[in-house]
Amino acid sequence: MYDHSHQFEQVSRAITTRTRRFFSSSSSTGTLLFRKSATGKPRRIRFGIVIPVLCLSLYVLYLINSFLYGLFFGSSSRNNVSDRRLAAAGHGPVKPPTWLDRGDITDLEMRPVEGTNMTTAILLSWERLESLKEIVVHLCPHIMFKEIMIWNNKVDVHLEEKMFGCQKVRVFNSPNNMFFVARYMACAMASSPYCYFQDDDWKIHYLRSMYANFLRHPQFLHTDTNSDVWALTNWRWCFFEDGSLATRDSVVKFLKQASVTDMDPLEFAYGDMYFSTFLNQVPYQLENYLEELVDPAKDEAAFSKGSSGKSRNKQYMHKAAQKAWDALKRKDPAFEQEELHPTYLERDVRSPCADDRCLIISNKHPFPDVRMFKYRPYIDIEEIEKIHTLYEDPSIYIRYPFSKAVDGMDNTAYKSTQPIAQGDYIGLDMLLEIDRKIEYGLLYQMGDQWIKNAKLEVAGSDAVYRTIPLQYSCKDVRNMDYNGKITLDTEHAFLNRAHDNLVFDKKEMDKLEYDFDVDKDDDDHDEVQDQQQSSSAPKKVPELSYYEDYGWRTQCKFVVHEASKFRFMRLVSGQDEAYPFVVYDLGWKVL
Repeated sequence: MYDHSHQFEQVSRAITTRTRRFFSSSSSTGTLLFRKSATGKPRRIRFGIVIPVLCLSLYVLYLINSFLYGLFFGSSSRNNVSDRRLAAAGHGPVKPPTWLDRGDITDLEMRPVEGTNMTTAILLSWERLESLKEIVVHLCPHIMFKEIMIWNNKVDVHLEEKMFGCQKVRVFNSPNNMFFVARYMACAMASSPYCYFQDDDWKIHYLRSMYANFLRHPQFLHTDTNSDVWALTNWRWCFFEDGSLATRDSVVKFLKQASVTDMDPLEFAYGDMYFSTFLNQVPYQLENYLEELVDPAKDEAAFSKGSSGKSRNKQYMHKAAQKAWDALKRKDPAFEQEELHPTYLERDVRSPCADDRCLIISNKHPFPDVRMFKYRPYIDIEEIEKIHTLYEDPSIYIRYPFSKAVDGMDNTAYKSTQPIAQGDYIGLDMLLEIDRKIEYGLLYQMGDQWIKNAKLEVAGSDAVYRTIPLQYSCKDVRNMDYNGKITLDTEHAFLNRAHDNLVFDKKEMDKLEYDFDVDKDDDDHDEVQDQQQSSSAPKKVPELSYYEDYGWRTQCKFVVHEASKFRFMRLVSGQDEAYPFVVYDLGWKVL
């Protein structure tokens, strides 16, 4: 910038000289300036021309000056601002956090193609035609779908394939409203071995990842839902699905089961409440964000909306459970008697990644073993919900679910409901075997010893894991959007201290306010403690919460380059810890 300063000085002097000369030879008469021409006659010069030209010239000069100044000094200035903010927190400069770079695999031909044309999508149509068209546009490009079958339950409306702009669409205009059982009848009519069911008021974004897991375990009904419903179905009751995959054989079996359980026509119409129950297996559920397609004109009259719709659904769920109970008591061969593998506790696939190119895996269960509660046919669904909630409140998981670790955002996190135990792991399923060099990125807020004691394991599609060397690089990063004042030293001292006598308390999450400012600095903290100890009525110094956001993260990266192809990666904890998993982001990219 110094080398060019004399040029800017010359330009500035020239503009100043010309401006002074211009105004000194002019006289003002309202909005006009006059000066003599070479012939001695006055020439008019309008402010409307001179002033805009002058302003434009100054503005261009300002832009050039700003660009050159920013080029030479801008990054230093920004770093100084960051440094001042970090210095106020008690630390030297560190780079602000950025979203973990997952790279671009668009041109790398790394999309799984297994299961192409082996599934029929089943959609029911009632009144949300525009939402239905939007869903068809979303489903049509997916290569897993051989057909998209639309069952129209609205008798007074006639639908045609050409209305949806997709060659895969087949429309069946029902002569009567068959309610929910229509989807199972449509599946029985399909020519593919698998069926995908979806309601017309939701859009499921993570079809490829859910389908990849379904192909591994087609013996289970696979569903996709949000954290609130996931907590219901995996803890309080297990009968609900928003988007689901099932085999055609299981659907045909259900239709046979309906005949042996003496379902009346009305119960048969509400088939959704019976299908998953009659399977007698806990559905394999994935949890993530769902997009609701809201139609205010139609949603008020939607079948399952409102308290009356939910109460009716629970009533039929209870009836379905009673019928399944009776069939199992008499050992009806149409009903599965044993839990299939992988069992509920053996499953580790949790949530799809935000880009639908991986799944987060973990053996860490949010809730206790549901098998401790024995079903009794005289207890209705709402009472069962209350019993489970009193034993274990699911609100912590609903707030910090697995999907928050793979949503591509730094400020949302998965936080486990229990402390880390030796052997607990967290990792990724990349949906297909890869023979390239992969860099993994992990953004978390846990004690330093976790990554030091962890071991790295990889596996192919057979899910047989082997340990490989783990070489990682980590750094502390600061969330510049964080408004608190907890320093990095305070966080490290809390997470890395000895925990011999510390009892992990998940209720710490509720400690959002303290009696004093614990996050000023260590001297202030000690001073407050001394004051409290010397007072007549001392207060107990509150513990920092494991669930609290300190504004600091640890960002680690490590590379896996195996000679043989691998699909799964997991980091396995080497020892018991007193803190939970707190993972803000987990991703991968091809190097």
